[in-house]
Amino acid sequence: MQQELPKIRTVHMTNLYLSVPENLEKFLREFRQILKDNYQIITVEGEERYACGQEHTKLNPDWVPFKHLERYCLEQGLDDFEVRDFLEEYLQRPIICECDILIDRREERKMDLIEQFGMDFEGYDLVD
Repeated sequence: MQQELPKIRTVHMTNLYLSVPENLEKFLREFRQILKDNYQIITVEGEERYACGQEHTKLNPDWVPFKHLERYCLEQGLDDFEVRDFLEEYLQRPIICECDILIDRREERKMDLIEQFGMDFEGYDLVD
């Protein structure tokens, strides 16, 4: 017997749903866990990160940038294109692949500055 999927919310209703902080936090927590369960850990300059393991280019036939996001949004009854747009605004960066949701570029920059200058910039606003 096939499981019945929830009715997909419209773009507007998806945006309203994710605008509620509790819903957004729940969505991100569960989705990030799905990515961690399905992605591999790679070591970059001594730091462990999760990655999809594919080169992010349309020329790569094995790269499926939003495979897990589409499925998870379908299960949750959310419009996956609106979720991507919402997350880009929320995270304040472009999302080319799902692994960009796991990587915090701002945190990476902060760690690079700590490594370069030997001090923590906690409490300071970093200019992009």
